Amino acid sequence: MLHIVSDSSTLYSPEEARRAGFHCVPLSVCIDGSTFRDYEQITPKEMADCCRRQAAVSSSQPAVGEKADLYARLLTDPGDEILDITIADGLSGTFATACMARDLTKDPARITVFNSRALGGPQRLMVETAVRLRDEGKTVAEILLVLSAMAQTDVSMVAVPDLGFLARGGRIPKGMAAAGSLLKLLPVVIRRRDGKALDTLGVSRTWKGVFQKARAAFEQEGGLDASSILYILHGDCPGTAEKARDWFRAQYPDIEIVVLDLCPMFMVHGGPGCLALETVKKL
Repeated sequence: MLHIVSDSSTLYSPEEARRAGFHCVPLSVCIDGSTFRDYEQITPKEMADCCRRQAAVSSSQPAVGEKADLYARLLTDPGDEILDITIADGLSGTFATACMARDLTKDPARITVFNSRALGGPQRLMVETAVRLRDEGKTVAEILLVLSAMAQTDVSMVAVPDLGFLARGGRIPKGMAAAGSLLKLLPVVIRRRDGKALDTLGVSRTWKGVFQKARAAFEQEGGLDASSILYILHGDCPGTAEKARDWFRAQYPDIEIVVLDLCPMFMVHGGPGCLALETVKKL
């Protein structure tokens, strides 16, 4: 059997993942010195409240030993294989952790670690696609061809109203964060095509301006059509997400739009009120 593995960047809890046909290893957040696992020990709402009260927060990926133990449990029969679909290498250490865990197993040749070059919505769709193709009888090689093609269509960006979270994560200088917050600017950062880092797309004073910048970036990459999914992921700000959904639905009436809460780990870096806009094509 081919086992699909991923993490809570897919915005699935372990129980939801089990029902969907794959294994989800939760990422973790550290709050005032205590560690909590995404969805299992802390909800997105609870994480947002911790950030609002200015708790000291950070994030971490699963331990190598935890991944290695999962791989060993899944490779019980000679016909078992594993495909682990990770967050973009460079934006997270989960890819490197999975590779190290693979090399610790007795039969690493039966484990494939795929760098999605994505996170959030596009990574979620890749996992769902891998499960569907697995259930249709496709091989790992055939699935990887589809996932690699999907990765070429991913465009992801995020707007962060509280620049302090970007500063604490080392994304921007603290002085810039202070000045931006004073001016009430909304910076928009976009994931590089190789998935290894984020670049500044621009700044806006309004959410409509953010949406317009996102649409321009989508159009520059070929635009959205009926095969596209737009993911709107929010940090405990459903009203802003609703505005984004309505605005983009008017621009692209034929596309599928999915609105989801960001997982606790993502809020470490974006804070409450952040909004991610991501698109990927269904292949």
